[in-house]
Amino acid sequence: MRLLIQLVLCLYLAGPINARAVEILVKDPLGYSFKQYAVMLGIALLGGLVSFAAKVRKGEIATWSVSSLIGELCTSAFAGAIAFWLCEWLNSPPLLTAPMVGMAGHMGTKAIAAFEAFAERRWGQLSGDKQG
Repeated sequence: MRLLIQLVLCLYLAGPINARAVEILVKDPLGYSFKQYAVMLGIALLGGLVSFAAKVRKGEIATWSVSSLIGELCTSAFAGAIAFWLCEWLNSPPLLTAPMVGMAGHMGTKAIAAFEAFAERRWGQLSGDKQG
């Protein structure tokens, strides 16, 4: 009887540890805080703004082209979100994740093409669809 009580007590005390382990292993895009998403989105948008300014300086885009600015920021936000989720999947430290999100936001469509190539290499081989 004493052994049974000890076993139940150990399982009871190990419960929070097990719950935390499951929480760490199973990541969900909806499980991150608003603050964390706001910071990552802000970094990605800042990268997109820098990219827009560089294109204006080069003369590729008109200075007051609002549609180009909105397109650049939307693309940057999307690329930043993908970079954030990939960094989380790879368990990158936050001080590495933030610059990766900013660079992806700055790269915009180039980053999305790189993510697409990564996905094709990673999951194309798993499904048997080898290209090349």
